[in-house]
Amino acid sequence: MANVYHMCAPDFRGTTLYPLNDLKKVFPDLYEHERLKFAGREAVLEYVIPGLGVAWADTVNLSALDPRLLVAERRRLGVPFSRLLERKLLCIPVERIANLPAVNYVSRSHWINSSPGEIGVPLTPPSEEFSPFDAVHYRETREVPALHSEYLLRQKSREALALGFVFIPHVLVASAIDISGLELIDLKGL
Repeated sequence: MANVYHMCAPDFRGTTLYPLNDLKKVFPDLYEHERLKFAGREAVLEYVIPGLGVAWADTVNLSALDPRLLVAERRRLGVPFSRLLERKLLCIPVERIANLPAVNYVSRSHWINSSPGEIGVPLTPPSEEFSPFDAVHYRETREVPALHSEYLLRQKSREALALGFVFIPHVLVASAIDISGLELIDLKGL
């Protein structure tokens, strides 16, 4: 069974994953905390996603790669974990999102989302990095992309923070997602 993955805040509540803008209405305190992740890259939240026609903040971002592989790669390369281990992992069977509006996002280009505060990076990603999501043909990413490993090493050499999911394929879902019955996995013991 194929999965998509989401990292939940330590104070996650309920049985529904909400897009950031919806979280503002449901749990305003959690919204304020989660919005801070976009410091230096606030423009991302307003970026309208090709194929969905909604803002980035109106989607739930799901990784196509199991984040446990990202933890292992950081260990292998000696890169600090940032706040990655503070969150809990949610493995979501792809069937849970099969009928929701969604797109694939291959995430192969640097833009403000991967480079907050960096001068000269584009404010938007190339539109060709987005394609329609099809649950039947969806395949998980099974290896950490070389682009991500290169990014980690670049950030390490610059002594700069490495964001968690740069160059990691995603599925962006323009809807709340029911996660009832799914277990949150603590990454601290890995």
